[in-house]
Amino acid sequence: MNNNSNESLQILMPVHNEGKSLEETILKIYEVVKTKINFSFIICEDGSTDDTLEILNKLKLKYPIILLTHPFKKGYSNAVIDGIKHATADYLMVMDSDGQCDPKEIFKFWDNRKKADLINGNRVPRLDFLYRQYFSNFACFIYKFFFKVKLNDPSFAFVLTNKKVYSNLSSFKPQMPDGFFWEFNARALRKGFTFFEVNIDHKKRKYGNTKIFHFYKLPQIAFINLIGLIKIKFFSDD
Repeated sequence: MNNNSNESLQILMPVHNEGKSLEETILKIYEVVKTKINFSFIICEDGSTDDTLEILNKLKLKYPIILLTHPFKKGYSNAVIDGIKHATADYLMVMDSDGQCDPKEIFKFWDNRKKADLINGNRVPRLDFLYRQYFSNFACFIYKFFFKVKLNDPSFAFVLTNKKVYSNLSSFKPQMPDGFFWEFNARALRKGFTFFEVNIDHKKRKYGNTKIFHFYKLPQIAFINLIGLIKIKFFSDD
């Protein structure tokens, strides 16, 4: 592990109604990473209706947090894009705040950061619902078909990018409101950026439920994301 690097990292987490898990997640990440990497948080609070914002206002007094707030919910993709626009570090990591991944897994990305422009996580084993696993398998197939690249888990919200990547992908208007990483990875591939995958130990969610992938929404999400990928592959000017 390269602990002596002067390179900086920002960890971007979009949050919505994560009051039960957020403080625990941020504390765990901070305690694990603080002596190893020069890092800070970018937290984009997306119109929560619970005590998430109150908790964040307290946490930012104790931890290195840039806090962005939306008075109403703009959606996951727009929250991430807003966060990317405020990034300044050498590397940017985007991850969820639900605590399903051990903070120590961050070092798998960091230690491999020179191997490609984007370092993507691959959940092994998958401990979420089977219908979500089928959804990810569908995404994997589509990526291989359209972009001739094998990404085992292109919808996983655990990605590290260098500054060149996130600077190039900070202004697009999301076409897939429920498929940010489908779109982000596709746009990066279209621009010729390189990928490297690391296997990540995946845990069950401790608090709350997923905000996006409810079973009844999957056909609609899959169709919208498929159309979005076709547009990016064949018609996008980005």
